[in-house]
Amino acid sequence: MNHDELTTLADPKFEQHFLVSPEKLRLLFDAAGIRPDDAVLEVGAGAGTVASHMPPCKSLTVVELDTRLIETLRREVPRAKVVQGDALRLVQRLPHDVLIGNLPNVVTEALIDILPGLSFRTAVLAAGRRTDFSRLSSMFDVAEVMTISGDDFRPPQPSVSRVVRLARKAPQAGSKPANTEDPSE
Repeated sequence: MNHDELTTLADPKFEQHFLVSPEKLRLLFDAAGIRPDDAVLEVGAGAGTVASHMPPCKSLTVVELDTRLIETLRREVPRAKVVQGDALRLVQRLPHDVLIGNLPNVVTEALIDILPGLSFRTAVLAAGRRTDFSRLSSMFDVAEVMTISGDDFRPPQPSVSRVVRLARKAPQAGSKPANTEDPSE
């Protein structure tokens, strides 16, 4: 899909800017560490500019709220299961090892609140410059991967975002899973 078509598809009310930079896509996929046996879930899939370049994986599911983009996703990413709906609700029901998200900042903020309750190995999320991931540091290793802005997107994004990688920490030796009672007590 060419850049003019992407610009025409973008709806400002959904804050849509589609990531198109080959270099930034490569960095995103490197950070995600997608394996051939992974189930990958992309939320905020837009026009499929990320999913259409996804490395080989066992399964790929893409979620998009905007009904206008569903047929575009099916055409651009034929190997993906395309789901239309609310990412915050669906991310809790759809199985995934790797989560990729490029959502409006307000939705990413809400997603951060539910991440601890989800079962995944790695998440790579676009977030605003001020998005606070510190509340997740006890459960996840959090690292900024890159910044993205302007011509990394079609249409160009006026603000600077950052892409953050969250990798679930291994349980510490001797620690009990949450909500588990010790039978010896």
